[in-house]
Amino acid sequence: MKRPNRHKVVKRTLLVDGDSLIKTAYYGAKNLYSNGIHIGGIFQFLTMLRKMLNENRFDKVFVFWDGKFSGRLRYDLYKEYKSNRDKDFYIEQPPSKLDLYLQKERVISYCEELFIRQYRDDIIEADDCIAYYVNNLSEGERVVIMTNDRDICQLIDNNVSVYVLNLKRTVTKDNYLNHFNHLPSNLKLIKVISGDNSDNIKGIKGISEKTLLKFFPELTEKTLTLEYIFNKIETIQSERNNRLKTLDNILNKVTVGVQKENIFEINEKLVDLKKPLLTEDSKNDLDNLIHSSIDPEGRSTKNVLKMMVSDGLMTAIPGGQDGYIRFLEPFLPLIKKEKKLFKKTNI
Repeated sequence: MKRPNRHKVVKRTLLVDGDSLIKTAYYGAKNLYSNGIHIGGIFQFLTMLRKMLNENRFDKVFVFWDGKFSGRLRYDLYKEYKSNRDKDFYIEQPPSKLDLYLQKERVISYCEELFIRQYRDDIIEADDCIAYYVNNLSEGERVVIMTNDRDICQLIDNNVSVYVLNLKRTVTKDNYLNHFNHLPSNLKLIKVISGDNSDNIKGIKGISEKTLLKFFPELTEKTLTLEYIFNKIETIQSERNNRLKTLDNILNKVTVGVQKENIFEINEKLVDLKKPLLTEDSKNDLDNLIHSSIDPEGRSTKNVLKMMVSDGLMTAIPGGQDGYIRFLEPFLPLIKKEKKLFKKTNI
């Protein structure tokens, strides 16, 4: 009998939804200014990231960003995708949005200097990049995803957990039901049927997550399929004198959305992160990002200090200029590992 390897190396990786974190940081530190300029987004982003690094030992950190036209692949499938929200941050936006965009770009510069791996593609969404990474984990790798996007929770398993920003909690396979009313493996199915209001994805008329949980409490117990839902609806209806219209709406694919009779097929393509929407070029880029080392040339914590002084972050850090060393301490092990990796792979 083969004995288990008790000394097996476990690699720990942090995947950050950059736009989710910068928005949380920006709106969570509205009153932080330096010389009349708002710096709350930059400072709070770095603070929240350093806290995560301080509490966990990660071997690698990746920050994935939405591009200017991210979501284009979903829009091509469903023209109403995210039409209920203001998607772009760019020049046409009001000053508040432009300020958020500028702080986002500045944070990207900080991450470059701190040896944090980043990726942004004009038409790809950050959660698809995160999903691609999770779907291709190396042996022995454990991942924590940092985001506010609940859709990401469908990726939770024994190796993947999600730190939900507004919950300030790490959600795992074991504690998931303490926070949500279904198994993570059923999240996709729920959204396929009921839609997703935040992304303007229409679902079956009259059906919400609450409705599904009422008729299918098994969503908290085992992984269900559409076929299972259809079969149980027929059973429920056969036991009633009058058929429930809301349940028949599921069988008949009744929706106010433009998906019509293709609603389940289209919604599954929109929400299924086990099959992320990526281009071949973006897959190649992500593979290179994941497996290549970071060139330390030009990167330096001294550059970070200069940026912090220039941006006025020193006014927010206890100890001022001397305190920046303590502020950056959680990033230093990561920097050392990346430099060591580069040296090892470029001998």
